[in-house]
Amino acid sequence: SLAREHTRTRALDAHLSKRPDIFESCTARMIQEVIFQPIIWDRLEPAGMALLPLIAALGVPRFVGVVNEISQRVLGADEERRGRLHNAFERLVRPEVLAKVANATGGREARVVRVQFKKDFDVFVRDVQSFLIVK
Repeated sequence: SLAREHTRTRALDAHLSKRPDIFESCTARMIQEVIFQPIIWDRLEPAGMALLPLIAALGVPRFVGVVNEISQRVLGADEERRGRLHNAFERLVRPEVLAKVANATGGREARVVRVQFKKDFDVFVRDVQSFLIVK
């Protein structure tokens, strides 16, 4: 992915020195637009395909931080829905899948991971929106 390549080659060092949270802010924006807003279903696949390399570039610990911040801000003290959201993210973002994304150089393995993430992301969004909308 472009994010991974820029991270690997350190091409973004100048930008990251001025704005070290750029991947986090892009990921947070994508999550908020896709999950917490009414979804336009024809944009779901491109959103998932944009989110996957961002998550891989961030890594699981930083991504968990982004999710924690968003869930606290959006769901506040609603512990039940925050817990369900975190569980849904854990099912979506599995470290072994992200490791394949981060280490993939293209080819069949990368396509398989992207196709599986696309399916998982669709299920994830439908599941999360169902309990976020119903109060």
